[in-house]
Amino acid sequence: MQIKDTYRNCEESVTRLLQKGMERWKVPGITVAIMEQGNIVYKKALGVKNPAGDPVTEDTLFEAASLTKTLFGTMVMGMAQRGQLNLDQPIMDVYQAKPWSDDPLFASITPRHCLCHGSGLPNWEEQPLKFLFQPMTSYSYSGEGYYLLQHMVEQLTGKGLDDLLKETFLKPLGMNRSAAFWTPAIGAAFSNGYDGEGASIKVRDRVDLEGVAPEPNAAWSLYSNAFEMIHFLKYVAEQRGGLSEEQFAEMHRPQNWATPEIPWGLGWGLTKKDPAILWHWGDNTGFKSLSLLDWKEKNALSIFTNSDNGFAFWEAVAKELTDAPVSDIAAFVKVAEA
Repeated sequence: MQIKDTYRNCEESVTRLLQKGMERWKVPGITVAIMEQGNIVYKKALGVKNPAGDPVTEDTLFEAASLTKTLFGTMVMGMAQRGQLNLDQPIMDVYQAKPWSDDPLFASITPRHCLCHGSGLPNWEEQPLKFLFQPMTSYSYSGEGYYLLQHMVEQLTGKGLDDLLKETFLKPLGMNRSAAFWTPAIGAAFSNGYDGEGASIKVRDRVDLEGVAPEPNAAWSLYSNAFEMIHFLKYVAEQRGGLSEEQFAEMHRPQNWATPEIPWGLGWGLTKKDPAILWHWGDNTGFKSLSLLDWKEKNALSIFTNSDNGFAFWEAVAKELTDAPVSDIAAFVKVAEA
């Protein structure tokens, strides 16, 4: 994946592209960062974070949503490398708790199944969970699988997800604004979320403990922005996210197929057309985001928006800025959580 010549080393052109996209798609606020050959060459915060018109800055936090899965997945791969867990050992051999499903298939789910969305579990339903298919016979996007694996990891380590992510990535990489659990400091830095018409629809002023997916949650609860996320992408490109070359190769090896053009690794989406690309999207109400990384070329694009129109925005921007197979990615994302 390359940044197109029109925008390489041209900050003004990139900023104009972003501003036009924000106007076109009614996106109130964004943060965007670009890395080329391992160097962070562009970081920009644009727009507003609330109806009062306070500007988005490098301190403003967004819901990273499912981008959380990339940090969690990479962390799990590190634990497997150190022998703390076995990717192919059933979770219920380790996790001491009541099964989340009455189906005997639940006892066969492994960390690998969860990380590549081959568990057969649904995406956020009430327990007891009903299986969609026998594990690893198909693909179905499941935050539930990540949340199950989180419980096992927390039990193994005796630590909560937020602390684990902080000690593994956030503090060492200088991602000091980011966290996976709401605090008053997060609330003070938080951007409102907006709907497609530009109306404010979400203000985070408390911990979200409601429903079947409370925080901290490996599937969705990271609070961050592009200024922070680009450091994680840089770490993955330059130091393989702390993994050995063998373990990193296993992480980006196709394990499952979402569509004929989109294979899935362990914690990351892949593309058939460019095997060096790791990617993921984030989709929470009022917030849409994208991580796009070429680990060979060490090029990356990070986009965070505070709008339900953020998907259309990042699709258009990523297509214009890069030569990545964004159309294949976007076609999958449109139906991934349907």
